[in-house]
Amino acid sequence: MTTASRLATRFPALHGWWATLPGRDRRLLVAVATLGLALAAWWLVWQPLQRDAATMRTAAPREAAALSEGQHAAEEIAGLARAAVAPPSGDPRGVLERILVQRGLRTAVTQLDWQDGRARVVFPSIDFDPLVATLETLQRDGRLRIVEAVITGRVEPGSVRAEITLAP
Repeated sequence: MTTASRLATRFPALHGWWATLPGRDRRLLVAVATLGLALAAWWLVWQPLQRDAATMRTAAPREAAALSEGQHAAEEIAGLARAAVAPPSGDPRGVLERILVQRGLRTAVTQLDWQDGRARVVFPSIDFDPLVATLETLQRDGRLRIVEAVITGRVEPGSVRAEITLAP
């Protein structure tokens, strides 16, 4: 069964109308329909493609910069990861003492015990910001990480009691 015969059985009125048209009118109607389809394709497909291409051309430099920044950040993270697995430098006891003295917190420590290669440090009263900065320095420079910490807020604003256990 051909397409024309299928259309004739589904749309008999349309088929009858088409059959009564002279050949010149049929060709004109086909040409108008083809032109309409071409205009619709231009309007619905070609124009959006052109707009998207222009948008992508303007966004490409920004995307390239973001990609470059991401690659730089990834390289930096990889470098930090390699540095983080580096072995501790020097004696952990000396490193801890040195960093506490450098930060001016050695006098704030009331208890400093070493047991099984771990240091237990107690600050009865210390401001929170210097404590965090010191712990960061101990982690980064001294390769001493926090194993256990009990930090309790005190009555004075920003002041805490800290009991910290550090290990290399």
